[in-house]
Amino acid sequence: MTEVSENIYFAAAVLGFLISLALLSRVFTPNKGGFFLGLVVLIFSFELLLSWGALSGYNNSPGAFPFGFFLNYLLIPPSIWLFIKYNTDRRFRFQRWHFWLFVPVLLEIGLSLIARSTSTNLRAYTLWIFFVDYLPLLGFIGVLVYFWRTYFGLRRRNAFKAKGKQPISQIKLLVLMSALSLVGLFWVVFSFVGWAYFEIIELILVLLIFGFAFLNFLDGQQFPALVQTDPGGDFPNYDDPEHLRRLQQVLQEEALFLNPNLSLKELANALDVPVRYVSYLINRYHHKNYKEFVNGFRVEAFLAKARAGEQAHKTLLALALESGFSSKSTFNQVFKSHTGQSPSAYLKQNN
Repeated sequence: MTEVSENIYFAAAVLGFLISLALLSRVFTPNKGGFFLGLVVLIFSFELLLSWGALSGYNNSPGAFPFGFFLNYLLIPPSIWLFIKYNTDRRFRFQRWHFWLFVPVLLEIGLSLIARSTSTNLRAYTLWIFFVDYLPLLGFIGVLVYFWRTYFGLRRRNAFKAKGKQPISQIKLLVLMSALSLVGLFWVVFSFVGWAYFEIIELILVLLIFGFAFLNFLDGQQFPALVQTDPGGDFPNYDDPEHLRRLQQVLQEEALFLNPNLSLKELANALDVPVRYVSYLINRYHHKNYKEFVNGFRVEAFLAKARAGEQAHKTLLALALESGFSSKSTFNQVFKSHTGQSPSAYLKQNN
């Protein structure tokens, strides 16, 4: 039985490392939520690898790799919080001050390296135990509470949408947060009650990693056709990143969206590219249709005017018309679709 457990832990750890590498590569994408989830999965993978080493006896062998050194639990709370923000707030962007959330992580690494070089046992100090054991737990519980409050708040407003429109994408998020909540619950029990069956947490992590891999497979189980049915379906002669930049530039700097009758053809003419190519760029990289994409700029223009205080001497309808909307009904419908609230309710809550 022990040998079976060893093999399961090792397999889950390896799979976890592969998943984390795939997620960490998303640091170069606009939505960096996957990157921060990758950091969490990486910590869990080291945890399972350490458990494998304890069961197999590897940890006690000469020259064993110090897996425990990489178990920086302080990395978990800020990473999960940033992952949550990216998946519940479409306007969220990583800012410079967010780096300060990881200062405790760097502090633990620095002090651990100093302790290793001076043969100091930091765990002999109560303050250190609180810093590396209890502080991460409190932060972990805090971000889990934040997620569930945010989730149920959005559900009450019928505004919750996980990133991605497929049901599997939403299921993955809920499975992940439910599993993390179980980990948090047992972590609290083991830390404050003293019921030390840590194998339960390890089992949850194993199931989480295998389950996450399975859901990812379901989410992308279709294989590309060997024969291109539509020869013009892709655009190999166009530079997508450059035209995406120009698309943003044309809409933001030239404010073409202020024209309520702006057509896809007019936008394509402004970019000097085929209409189908503009539609391809929007669908492929922004995961929206043309109207949703352009209306997003109009909503942001309206919010910018409202934040600047223009609503003090203008009606909401006037601001909406100035932002490119053609009518009150269209504005209200689009605004609620983007924010989950009516314009007046949203402004009242965020002022």
